[in-house]
This record gives sequence, structure tokens and C-alpha cells, in this order.
Amino acid sequence: MITIGITDHLEGPTDRPSAAIFDEVAELARLADRLGARFAWFTEHHAHAHAGHLPTPLLFALHLAGQTRSIRLGTAIICLNLHHPLDVAEQVAVADVLTGGRTAFGFGSGSTPEESRLFGADLTDDPTRQARFTEALQVIRAAWSGDWSEVSPRFFDVPPHRALPVPAVDLPDRCWVAVNSEGSARIAGRLRFNMMFSHLRTPEQYRQYSAAYREAGGAGLIAANRPVFVGPDDRTAFDLAEPALRTIWRRFRQEGKIPAGTPEPTDPSELCGHPINFLVGGPETVARRLLELHAQSPYDVANVEVRWAGLSHEQTLDSLRRLMEDVGPMLERPAPSP
Repeated sequence: MITIGITDHLEGPTDRPSAAIFDEVAELARLADRLGARFAWFTEHHAHAHAGHLPTPLLFALHLAGQTRSIRLGTAIICLNLHHPLDVAEQVAVADVLTGGRTAFGFGSGSTPEESRLFGADLTDDPTRQARFTEALQVIRAAWSGDWSEVSPRFFDVPPHRALPVPAVDLPDRCWVAVNSEGSARIAGRLRFNMMFSHLRTPEQYRQYSAAYREAGGAGLIAANRPVFVGPDDRTAFDLAEPALRTIWRRFRQEGKIPAGTPEPTDPSELCGHPINFLVGGPETVARRLLELHAQSPYDVANVEVRWAGLSHEQTLDSLRRLMEDVGPMLERPAPSP
């Protein structure tokens, strides 16, 4: 059975009040909670990188804990290379205690160069970045457990101690590592975290990362990520989603994810291809596409992004309702052959 989680980057124009964006996403999370979504994750961005308004996703997750009942709230992701891991460990432990364990925290090694410069972090050397990330994760686990035997200080000379508060013993089992390479997949597997993917990756890359994760000892959950818009039927879905598809396609071309000289497709369905990987359609089409992805590279959580520039707030809410009420039950079916 595939469960559903939502991720939001809290994106919006610089001149739009952050409070308005926070309110929209909070309503989205409350609806996801009422409809039975398993996870709601929020992303860290600084100085409006990727149009994001939220530099502190942990605070937002904690804020929503009092407005929801059962959905697991957390981060996708906290960029560990921008923070001291002991500070992250302590803040996450406090949030976990305050929410009674209703959390799911994701950690990642990277950020944009612009964000890294804000914090004086140099992430250009990939081996050093991954080594620092590995040690940061080890420090976090040690702070929660009190067992510092696996930490060999190179980047963080933290004296062994018992940090407070002490979170629930299963907190590491509810934590995730964002994986965009075989190297990060091995880190997630070796340190026994769950693994979450970006929507920018192909099914083939998902398979490669999953194999590396399992070979390294990973036995946790895997979350695949896709942008999703669910309409009442395929034609209506594309009519409603086309402004969002064109907005994100042009943004990706501007950012270099799509080659600069590439002509913009006239057919909106062609806007959905890699690297955008947007799933658009009526409930049966979206369910089939999610099951096809599962058949190509098995995963446990369909981590979807439903809120995009070009969609109204009401359209986003309607899409989420259809996703949970109509698509969700279909994900219990056996996956089709690839």
C-alpha cells in the first residue's frame, strides 16, 4: 500500500506578504490532515531562493501541530550544512517532545550557492560536503541517544554528553535523508534513516539510489516525489493546470534545468516531462501514473507537491481533495507491470 504525504516550499513572489502564504499552506495542511494524509513536510529556503518564504520549517511544523490531529509534521528538508548539528538535534528533540512524537524530519546536505554564501558555507567540494553531512547526522543521533561512540570529530568537536530533552527512542526511525545521488543514498542506508527523493529525478535514478541504499544497509521507508494536479477528468485537469505548467517550465528553462534554446511546447502534456515530471489528469490517470512509477521503482510514500504558481488556492485545495478521496483508494491496488 502506498501512503500519501505532501511537501510545500512555501513559494511566492517577494512582494506577497509571507503571512498570506503561511496561511494558505496551513489550510492545505489542515485539509490533508482531515483527509488522512500521512505526512506534511516543509522546506527550508533563505533570501527567497527558489521563491521560498520559509527559512525555519521546524517552527512552521511546530505551529501546525496545534492545528492538526494525526498527520506527521516535519521538514523536507533542514539543510544541515547551514547549521550546527547539535543545535538542530536539540531543536528537533524539543519539537518531538512537544508534539508527542507526531513528527517526521528530513535532513539534506545541500542548498543553493546563494544560500550557502549567506552562512559562509563552502559546498563546492562534494566529498567534503558529504563527509561533513555524515558527521552531522552522527552527531544528531548521538545527541538523542547519548552514545557518542560512532562520532569521530573532524568538523564538529562536540564533547560527549547527554543532551536534553531526551526524545522518544523511535525518533531516528521517523527521520529521513534527502537523496539526490548514490553517495547520499549510501549515507542514508549506512546511518539507518528513511530515504526521500526529489521530483527532479527519473525512475532509473530512483532505482539506482534505492539499490545503493539497500546495499549500504538501509531498510527504512522510501518516499518518491512528484508534482501532482488532479482534476475531475484529464481534459479539465490540463485546462486548469496549463498556466502552472507553463510557469514552471519557463522557470526551469531560466534556471538552466531545461536548455536555454529549447522551444516551449504547444501541447501542455509535453510540459510535464523530465525534469519537471508533473503528473496531471483525472483521478484514474494520476493513480495509474503513481502506480507505474511504483512498478518502475518501488516506494512506500507518494510525496506530492500540489501547490504551484499558476494555480489558485481553491484549485490547489480541490486537487488535494481529489488526490486523497479519489486517487488514494486506488493506490491500494497492485501496481501494473513496468
